[in-house]
Amino acid sequence: MKATHYLYPLLLVVLPFWGNAQVERENLRLIEAQIDQLEVEQMELEARAEELKLHYVREDLRKSGLPSDNYLEHSAFFFEYSEAHEQASWVAHIITPDIISGTQFRSNDFRVDPLVSTGTAEEADYFLKFLQPDSSYQYDGYGFDRGHLAPSADFRWSARALSESYFYSNMSPQRPEFNREGWAELEGLLRGYIYDHPTTQLYVVTGGVLQDDLPAVERSPNGVTIPEQYFKVALDLQSGQAIGFLMPNAALNNPLEHYAISVDEVEQLTGLDFFQLIEGEEAIEAQTDKAHWFPELAQGDVEPI
Repeated sequence: MKATHYLYPLLLVVLPFWGNAQVERENLRLIEAQIDQLEVEQMELEARAEELKLHYVREDLRKSGLPSDNYLEHSAFFFEYSEAHEQASWVAHIITPDIISGTQFRSNDFRVDPLVSTGTAEEADYFLKFLQPDSSYQYDGYGFDRGHLAPSADFRWSARALSESYFYSNMSPQRPEFNREGWAELEGLLRGYIYDHPTTQLYVVTGGVLQDDLPAVERSPNGVTIPEQYFKVALDLQSGQAIGFLMPNAALNNPLEHYAISVDEVEQLTGLDFFQLIEGEEAIEAQTDKAHWFPELAQGDVEPI
């Protein structure tokens, strides 16, 4: 009986060559049902795989040593929220090789973060919009972009993680000429690093340099402050290389390597301690091998004066 049970699906495929039209249609229906079932099973397996990947990302972040113990967790990034500045003091995430095959794209579902009990910034902190008679919207902006700290494109392997990157806890008011150009270029540089090193992952921590005397967005109801500078640090455990960046919240007049510094220097400026659980982190953070991160320098190009 067991052998007959396993042969039966094969007979369904063969019979149409000798059966009548009714048998052929029934066999086609059964084959299509089997295909649908396989697609359902594939989706279930992909969902389980994504869940495991998210679990390991969170586990690896904890093992790296976060800048403080007072943090909140999303599916693929951790952050500490500053109520005084209505944005994150820092956001930690990992760029994994899964971005190479990721298929998710911008969701633009900006929203308040439910994890922040005191409430986060919101849409009205960045612009107002008014519904017009033709059902379109008229926008009244304040001159700042909702700049991602952990970029949404770094999560394009997970629809859930990408969507969560649009929480206002992950936003900071960035000048358009900075957010859309220099900052975007830096984000692209680190993603490109993964394409060049597809067996590694990058540990990344990002934030604005938050100081007591920062001005707030003029019409922001929650008083979102405007950082004058942003930092980003990245660590490749496989190569033992780390790098930091410090950039003004303005149009950049120099190439990216001009803004590269050691992780140590970023720590001294911000008072944060990155990657504190990584063995040998002090030696790693003290160095800045720009040629490792900028292949054109390794090929003989020189930095501009």
